[in-house]
Amino acid sequence: MLARSPFVNDLIPLILDANHNWWTRDYVVLSSVSSPWLYHTRKRLYPCPTVYSFRAAVLLAATLSGSPLLASLVEGISLQPIIQDLQSHRPQPAELRALRYLLGLEGLHRIALGGELAVKAERFLRLIANPDEVEELHIDGSIISHRLSSSASLEWDESLAFGFPSLNKLRLTHIELDIIPPSMPYITSITQLILDNIHIIDGYLLNLVNGAKSLDRLHVTTSDPDVFGEELRLVLTSCAVRCLHYEAQKVNKADPFVVHIVPTNAASLRCLHLHGLFVDLAVLTVVNDICLNLVELTISGRAMRISPQEWADFIRSGAFSSLQRLSLPWGTNGPPFLTWPESDIKNIQEACASRTISLSLR
Repeated sequence: MLARSPFVNDLIPLILDANHNWWTRDYVVLSSVSSPWLYHTRKRLYPCPTVYSFRAAVLLAATLSGSPLLASLVEGISLQPIIQDLQSHRPQPAELRALRYLLGLEGLHRIALGGELAVKAERFLRLIANPDEVEELHIDGSIISHRLSSSASLEWDESLAFGFPSLNKLRLTHIELDIIPPSMPYITSITQLILDNIHIIDGYLLNLVNGAKSLDRLHVTTSDPDVFGEELRLVLTSCAVRCLHYEAQKVNKADPFVVHIVPTNAASLRCLHLHGLFVDLAVLTVVNDICLNLVELTISGRAMRISPQEWADFIRSGAFSSLQRLSLPWGTNGPPFLTWPESDIKNIQEACASRTISLSLR
């Protein structure tokens, strides 16, 4: 019987990287195999731990405080503790101390606050011990979005803006936002702004990106395009956006926001994603006229009114001269929404192929 060859420990990171579908419990099991496995699984378990209860926050704080090695592996953290019954339980002093410890860890570059911490989230943002190191910040109220009281909220003022000088990505999800106008001009460090179903209670979105001449990415999802359209137009007027994703969860035919992009700023657009918006041939023509350097165009949802023949003719006409990637829905809203037959899809594919444009249907 042949002797079994010893396992080569250098293969461990290759094995772990070969599959991106590992569960946390998989890492826990693998960590018990040997010391080398423990070393590599720890590096994947602790870079950005997620907490969904105050008890879990206490346990994580105890683990990290007892092991400086594990604490040094943490680069980001997601704290989203939830209380099922607000009347019978409040966070205890030990739980609050655990949160303060976790937010005080050194080397935190990514922080997400959700659950109870998304209620008046500015209180917990001020507990972050090293805000100058934070590059990505997410306030997530989605878990408690069903509540009628104690809803997720954030008051953003210049003290927070100055307190996070390295912040380049800000994401706000299902929160009420109060934006306090700054008392002095400053240039924000934010280059990526993702807004998912936020409600602006007071102030203007423009003050959130105060002083920014450009944004690499602006992603907006709203269920009220009638109100949010004007906020978006103000930002697009004053700021050159490289990639714009605008998703309306309610169709608004009367919102011609694309028309109101300042042409000089529209020329900076490289990718444009429109989801759920009313798009007909007239809107598409305006986009073509002002977005001269568009590389990627995505139209999705069931509000598009452009026929497959119109798409094919538009592409063959030489429109969007810089376009490399085009993504379209499977049909046209006549109404009703009708999926395209194979012959029409082939017509669009041939038009794109003639200009080496990559086409995808979704």
